[in-house]
Amino acid sequence: MKAIGIAFLYDRNLGTPEEISKKFSEYFPNVSENIVLEGLMDLVQLKEIMDAKRIFWAGVKENFDDIMENGDLIGDLAWNVFKKHANMEPSEDIKSLIYKGSEAPWKFNLIACILYK
Repeated sequence: MKAIGIAFLYDRNLGTPEEISKKFSEYFPNVSENIVLEGLMDLVQLKEIMDAKRIFWAGVKENFDDIMENGDLIGDLAWNVFKKHANMEPSEDIKSLIYKGSEAPWKFNLIACILYK
């Protein structure tokens, strides 16, 4: 399968997608490195995704902590975010990396979802 996009999910109470993505931008290289090291995509796919601007942010308005524990909900949210913003339908196979805010340098919970075709 080929990675075609990334959707970042976070608690919307922290701010708008624009605000959060700006705060997070300095940490993106580390997270993208983790995504590659975990084997969720290769560097060529990451570059293609970045060049095509298929990295999206979505703030979850309710029960974000509960969603972090539910892989099916994570996948559904990421799939819908990607389809809405990219105007393309990804595979239902979605991989995620979950970052706990207490352990992350950016200090908020974050789910990085990789979408495939």
